[in-house]
Amino acid sequence: MASLAGITGWGAMMRIRVLILILACATGMAGQTPDELRTMREANRDFVLRDAVERGGSDIPPLYRGLVEASENRVGAAERDLQQVLKSDPHSKDAYAAYEALGNMAFRSGLNREALRWLEDAHANFPDSDDMNNALPMFRALAGGGDMKVVRLRDSSVDSKNGLPVVINGKKVTYGFDTGGAQSVMGEADAKMLGLQLTHVETRMRESSGTTIPGFDLAIAKDLVISGLHLRNVPFLVLKDTGEPFVHVPVGQRGLIGLPVLIAMRAIRWEPTGGRCEFGPGVRVKGTPLQNLLFDGATPIVQASVEDRPLTFSLDTGATDTDLNEGFAKALPDLIKSGKKETRDITGYGGSNQYDSVLLGPTVFRVGGLNVTLKVPHVFPSHSLGKFDGNMGNDILDQAKSVTVDFEAMEMRLN
Repeated sequence: MASLAGITGWGAMMRIRVLILILACATGMAGQTPDELRTMREANRDFVLRDAVERGGSDIPPLYRGLVEASENRVGAAERDLQQVLKSDPHSKDAYAAYEALGNMAFRSGLNREALRWLEDAHANFPDSDDMNNALPMFRALAGGGDMKVVRLRDSSVDSKNGLPVVINGKKVTYGFDTGGAQSVMGEADAKMLGLQLTHVETRMRESSGTTIPGFDLAIAKDLVISGLHLRNVPFLVLKDTGEPFVHVPVGQRGLIGLPVLIAMRAIRWEPTGGRCEFGPGVRVKGTPLQNLLFDGATPIVQASVEDRPLTFSLDTGATDTDLNEGFAKALPDLIKSGKKETRDITGYGGSNQYDSVLLGPTVFRVGGLNVTLKVPHVFPSHSLGKFDGNMGNDILDQAKSVTVDFEAMEMRLN
């Protein structure tokens, strides 16, 4: 199934990038200056900034403390530090970054009214921002549907061989789940079958193939149940059924459960080959934490390595294949030189686009405590869509017996 990663989220819709991390040598430094921290933020590695901020203690400026706290989903601490930035100078570049982080924390947890409040406050201070003007219709539509609310959560185990068993407004469907989707999505035929009311939203979004989508429909599922998880007011982006990812999928299966619902589960574990999925507080990881998961805006990112080089990947269970981007090529130039030049299509909801790529031989990735091998990885050395070193899809995750994503410990573990 084609990936829907990148078509939703404040950062994606506005193309504002809270860019973080830097040079491998920074891991040995102590007491970075604000300029050095800014360099980390404007690069594309979030984990080094996190480590630098944690080493710096109280000497770290509130913006960088707040950004790291937001990436770890420490909401209370992040709000205190980021609001301090806003009080200092609400028209500064630092304030712009603070508004984005505050809005995305609310957005990815389904607090749509709070997310709109942060966006409107930001827009009042940056009224000429094209990105904010583009994002406002989406956030107003989401807020009009109310906040997503957790009615009940208990530990659950379900058969997920064909997808998660979902009940929407009393009707059963079977949907996959997409950590790369900042919102849940469904096809038009499913929305009609479920009797959902559609609201058209005029906003531009760029999706994974590089195509810009001029607008879309939004539906609010007033009641959604997945075994022991019961939610109210769950938004779904409604996509046309004439193209990817739903054109070949039966009605009743044309949907993907996105990040806000998955975060509400607190932790989720699935067996790629066994067909079981568990979620709830009891699924949380145990033992020494790997500390390998963060949020960048509305995107979960995971730390991995190839040939002992640390790399950052967006985590995308809605993607069949792992894409390796420009950052990967720069981190491992000798590996790229050994590959074969070719071209390859990237397909998303908006269609397919062709990009120059490099075909590598079998390559070992260290991910979530496990070594996995991609037999024919493709690198897009000049692919401008990927702000991370790669987008991790199911060709990596499916090699594990089980995958656990713990949104409270902020850890992904492969067994």
